[in-house]
Amino acid sequence: MAQVIEIPITKLYVGKFNVRSDAGDITELTRSIEQEGVLQPILVRRVKDRFEIVVGSRRFSAAKAAGLKSIPSVIREMDDGEAIVASLSENIQRGDLQPEEEAKAIEKLVGIYRSNREVARVLGISESTIRMKLSVLELVPKLRSKMRIKYAPSPKEREKEGALPFEHATMIAEAFRTEEIKRLPKEEREEKQVSIARAIAPLPQYEARRVVDRFKMFPEKSIEVIKEEALRTETGVAIRVYFIPKVARLLSKAAEDRGMSMEELVPIAVEEWLKQVGYSGSMD
Repeated sequence: MAQVIEIPITKLYVGKFNVRSDAGDITELTRSIEQEGVLQPILVRRVKDRFEIVVGSRRFSAAKAAGLKSIPSVIREMDDGEAIVASLSENIQRGDLQPEEEAKAIEKLVGIYRSNREVARVLGISESTIRMKLSVLELVPKLRSKMRIKYAPSPKEREKEGALPFEHATMIAEAFRTEEIKRLPKEEREEKQVSIARAIAPLPQYEARRVVDRFKMFPEKSIEVIKEEALRTETGVAIRVYFIPKVARLLSKAAEDRGMSMEELVPIAVEEWLKQVGYSGSMD
């Protein structure tokens, strides 16, 4: 069992490898610590003559606010990658992180381990999940001042405050990687990125998907028109297709490599084939 020791508050600090960018509202936690103390020790690593907090930055902030002079801690030797993994895993289990915080932590891990595959192995998730989580970073610079990307925003947050569900954000990121949308002028792309985020934020996932799919089909149209058309009519034709196992395996591998589902990849593959055999002109 790990030894718990009391470390003076003045010897502790929150370093750059802690995945939480903001302690958030610590009012209740501070009140609890004032009454009962810190019940669960924080996890730290030694850095020269001080200790960097790996897990427990909110407890640390609340303990300072409560006027504590020291805080129970467990010291563990770990490198930068191990520190991020420990901080990320703990906060994911607690449900404390928002998509941008998680994506930035994963981005740091990719820089340390040099590949999505290795990061996926360390975190115990798929490469496609890694790519999906990183995709939110593409949207953050454009959306930060307009709206927030959250894992589970309430209906009120989505409707009144413009909070964008994570799943909706990944749809938009995927759409803006398509060649059709890349052809739009830069200013128009940036404007439509914000417009479509606002348009689909209040919608359930299946309706948001319909709007984004129609946007990929007709990126030159206004988002208002696209939303109206998408929610009024279907955006395509559903076809049941059987693939022999060999082809299905290849499609599955291609979809995983691109961070997509097979259902998303098949229409793209068909479109590319149609272009190669000379039908691209009839698709405009």
